[in-house]
Amino acid sequence: MKALRCAHVEQKLEDSVGESRGGFTGLRADALFLILCVCAAFAVRLDFMRAVRFAIDGDEAIVGLMGKHILEGREVPIFYYGQHYMGSLEALLASVSFSLFGMTPFTLQLVPLLWSVALVPLVYLIGQSVMGRRAGLVAAILMSVPPPALIVWSSKARGGFIEIVFLGTLALYLAMFWFRDSTGRARYPAAVGLVVGLGWWVNTQIAYAIAAIGIFAVCHLVIGPFVGAITGRGVPGSMRRLLMAGTVGTLCFLIGSSAYWTYNVQRGFPSAGMFALSKYEVFREHLDGLRFTALPMLIGAKRFWQKEYAFVGAHELAWALYILPIFAVCAIRWRQWLSLLVGRIDRREPVELFVLFCAACCGIFALSSYGWLVQAPRYLLPLYPALFILLGVVAVYLSRILPVVSNIFVASIVCFHIVAAYYPERATAGEPVVFAGQRVERDHQPLIEALNRLGIQRVRANYWIGYRLAFETAERITFCMLAEPDQVRIPDYERVVEDRDTLPLVLVESEANIVRPALRRLGYSFSEERAGGYFIFFNLRANHNERALLPREDILNVVASGTQSPEGALDGNIATRWGTGAPQTTGQEFRVLLKSSVNISEIEYDFGVWRNDLAKSLSIQGELIDGSTRELLSPADFRGLRYLGWSEHRLTVRFAPVALKSLILRQHGRDPVVDWSIAELRLYKERG
Repeated sequence: MKALRCAHVEQKLEDSVGESRGGFTGLRADALFLILCVCAAFAVRLDFMRAVRFAIDGDEAIVGLMGKHILEGREVPIFYYGQHYMGSLEALLASVSFSLFGMTPFTLQLVPLLWSVALVPLVYLIGQSVMGRRAGLVAAILMSVPPPALIVWSSKARGGFIEIVFLGTLALYLAMFWFRDSTGRARYPAAVGLVVGLGWWVNTQIAYAIAAIGIFAVCHLVIGPFVGAITGRGVPGSMRRLLMAGTVGTLCFLIGSSAYWTYNVQRGFPSAGMFALSKYEVFREHLDGLRFTALPMLIGAKRFWQKEYAFVGAHELAWALYILPIFAVCAIRWRQWLSLLVGRIDRREPVELFVLFCAACCGIFALSSYGWLVQAPRYLLPLYPALFILLGVVAVYLSRILPVVSNIFVASIVCFHIVAAYYPERATAGEPVVFAGQRVERDHQPLIEALNRLGIQRVRANYWIGYRLAFETAERITFCMLAEPDQVRIPDYERVVEDRDTLPLVLVESEANIVRPALRRLGYSFSEERAGGYFIFFNLRANHNERALLPREDILNVVASGTQSPEGALDGNIATRWGTGAPQTTGQEFRVLLKSSVNISEIEYDFGVWRNDLAKSLSIQGELIDGSTRELLSPADFRGLRYLGWSEHRLTVRFAPVALKSLILRQHGRDPVVDWSIAELRLYKERG
């Protein structure tokens, strides 16, 4: 380390002389190299996009639909549809892209793609400003051929993830000029404030940059002048600079994030809900997930949603190429770290700013309620530019000892990225899972053609299928939500005039296998057609006779498991219930005894507000007048009915009228915490 420090000091003058001699020739060479890096960045990202046929997911489709609505002249949304965070900058830019090139998945993905490629020259400028041309060129190379996670997310229009990476990096770049400025001009804190303000609206991950810049600002404007005043070496006008920077920076931050504050002031600050912190035990779990899962995935040692390493030795290589070299640079610069404690920052080579930024990313992520998302750590994407800049710094230090070692180091990282991205196949993201492990199809064209041929313009479908279908047909076909995730992003889609239960269904095969018998159990006839990897159930018709509610006086007695009175489920009051009073276990029963044989044809099981207390698995048997039993609902039927009625508060079971003496609801599942409850049970008989 001593040798490295000595070489570092001796090399500073040589670097400055060499760069000045390079002159215009060096600038032209760097410009040409950057053009090649930008081309490589485009090529790698387009290769991944082409490999998945430029498919988008449902979340991206929502950004596209927002862009379409903006282009149509509707009110500009402040945030991503259906939530109170992630500003609509990406949707605004998507509307511009649509107006120029038409509305397609590619023109939607073009927005984040351009932001991602713009990071290449930006990290070059930062690296060059921190520690010379080599640092900038290395950072540009690594940004152009990054680990697979960044390649994948470079084209994902998910509401501003890549945009916030760019804005956070730009804020760090502007902060460097601010800290180097000795005149105390207001333009630098103003520029930093505007950028982080805009970032605060786009995505509050800008907090990573705010934390790092804030620590440096405190050292620069508070601790340094304070220590100087004590030692008699204070800089005149320090207090004035502090007040000016604080006032101007804050005002510009509020201007940049004005859309965020206006929205929240008018609605009682709903965005504050995302700032929940994790408890200590959970924080420890988040740190473990960060260390063993999230960071290896970001570097390329693992792939998103996979537990195994990408290849043998990937974990060790990641440590050797990323973590250990950066720690070594921090150790070499121990004097600069000690200087921070007394408010002196390295203005010429502010390496510590980027180390603090990386620490802020990891710390804030682990402290937040989003720290459990370690299997797909998209909230850590802002780490990339700082990591690449620090690796550029490592390359500079190595070059001051032996240039060939520096070149081998950089080439090893690039090769690691390429292997992680392409071995044994491209590390493309899988499509979202719909049900039972089955995913959304990448090509929706067969489905769209079939729906158009059948004259279907409205369907019930899963979130991931439905929103994408709406975008890809420019809303000629819309949908109502079916099953999880039941997050309604566009409420107008749910406001149906026609009978929701008879809307055509678009299902993957595993869904079709449980919905098909459930529809028959509900008394529906329907037609069925396969389109690509999907099944379309259409022409749904209800074969229902008139029925009447069985009066309470026709029920002789009710017997149920547990200590709670079963009358709460038969009193006609949805606000009361019967419950087992104990966690769900196999064999729990709710038995209804009838006074005389009654032709029952329908059962409604209403769970009211106690949605979590719905039976995990359920069967219904009826006792006939001859003492035999008939299965009215099997556990498999229950699963299908539950799936169809996910967003509702009741389950309806229909069957051919049958004369019953009693009815038995039996619970077959288990839950370690919640009990089984029924808010209201209604029995219906055939009218007449």
